[in-house]
Amino acid sequence: MTALLDPSSRSLVFAVFSVFVVVCLMLCVVTGADEDDRALVRSDSRRLRSWQQGVAMGGDTTTVATVTVLVGMVATFGFDGLGVMLGSLVGVMLFLVLVAEPLRRHASLTGADLLDARGSGGPAVRVSWGLVTLVVCFPLLVVQLVVVGNVAAALLGQPGMRGGCIVVIGCVMTALAVSGGIRGTGVVMIAKSAIALPVLVLAAVLVLDRFGGDVGRLLDAAAHGSGMGEAYLRPGGYTGDGWEGAVNRIGQTVGMSMATLAMPAVLMRAISTKSPRGARSGGRWMLGELVLLYGALAVVGVGAAALAGEALREAGPAAQVFTPLVLGRALDSGGLLVAALACVLFLTALAAVVDVTLAAGIALGRDVLGAYGTTDGAASRWSAALTGAVCSVVAVVVADWNLVVVSTLWLAVCGAALAPVLLYALYWPGFTARGALWCLWGATALSIVALALSPYVSGAPGSIFPERDFRIWDVTIPGLVTVPAAFLLGWLGSVTDPRRAAGGAAGPGRREALDTV
Repeated sequence: MTALLDPSSRSLVFAVFSVFVVVCLMLCVVTGADEDDRALVRSDSRRLRSWQQGVAMGGDTTTVATVTVLVGMVATFGFDGLGVMLGSLVGVMLFLVLVAEPLRRHASLTGADLLDARGSGGPAVRVSWGLVTLVVCFPLLVVQLVVVGNVAAALLGQPGMRGGCIVVIGCVMTALAVSGGIRGTGVVMIAKSAIALPVLVLAAVLVLDRFGGDVGRLLDAAAHGSGMGEAYLRPGGYTGDGWEGAVNRIGQTVGMSMATLAMPAVLMRAISTKSPRGARSGGRWMLGELVLLYGALAVVGVGAAALAGEALREAGPAAQVFTPLVLGRALDSGGLLVAALACVLFLTALAAVVDVTLAAGIALGRDVLGAYGTTDGAASRWSAALTGAVCSVVAVVVADWNLVVVSTLWLAVCGAALAPVLLYALYWPGFTARGALWCLWGATALSIVALALSPYVSGAPGSIFPERDFRIWDVTIPGLVTVPAAFLLGWLGSVTDPRRAAGGAAGPGRREALDTV
């Protein structure tokens, strides 16, 4: 994959990358937060308009895994990859209808404030929410850094420099998060969307033009190029057949929907809007952006199978990271489109690292440390810096792991632990602190165990430990099991809470701390 760009194209990519980083640093300094912790989290005057916040939220949802791993799944497995995109769009619609406006109305700084305002919070719940948010953010950050490190090393033509690229890029993006705050990182997200979306739409248009605008011809060519034949257009290529395949497919849609609904960076961005009505308006802009983006990505993935399927098969699973670049080479041998798509990968990864680092830093500084009285502005800043540094080191260590495994971890925990607590807190007056704690920790533990005993970790060629086999089932996407179990744990913990039985359960608006399990 190092031959994707000629030297002149590499120079163009790094020139654009360098300009983007410098401009973003300047924007973060000019528009970023001051030393006050509230300004870092909320932006002191909430100067971004609703449509700007919506575009930024759409950028938060679009990680580099969306543009690389997901497009690679569409190119390799067809129908099942498209199912992941559908699940994400369903999650955005649920977020718009169920979460955006009431979350902004009740949460003043972080998601844990919602639990306090709705009577199911307290110090223990706040710390737990913050820690589970870190469990979600860490794998997500690691995936972004590994992908951008791989792409940077390939473009340099020096695979051995991958570790150095990860560390350097991680440090730069952490500096952007710490200096910019919620408003500065929002500007970075808008700049990224303004560049990435037109390039991806252009690539999709070029694919359709190659086949005369005939979608049927495109799908037939993709089925042939993928090597799967008609199976490319049917479910089961990635999720498998039989009952396990059905569980994977349903779990894929359910898990992706719930994870998208509760992504920490998106929640952070929704809370920072000017008003509850502004949050709903921003959600509509977010949905419109993602419908256009996912439509383009679907065409790009199918086009990669049709025009470069043989090359992708020969390169193996590692080629998924480079699928957009392989397609660019097939469409434009001159390298200009490849350079543009490489810039999109860079900008998407960098922007995602910035916002997720900020969300993780706020969770650690505001929720975890804040529960013990450390609420000054430096807490969130130092927490964000620490998070970025640790994730950079971890990304170097796990750079050779299967990225799908790491992506599934954060999706599973986010969808099973954070989303049910969020929905219960908003819509069930009887939800208590015990229910929140049982749901957060029970669902997190269940998600980790379910993945640990799946083919993702052992017993398969692409697993973390392929030479060992301690799996007990072949379900790789456990959302159909973990999400209902999380709701059950939240309900069971609440109805057995002694304070609820004694008539002390909180209704909407109660702010008393209920930190007893």
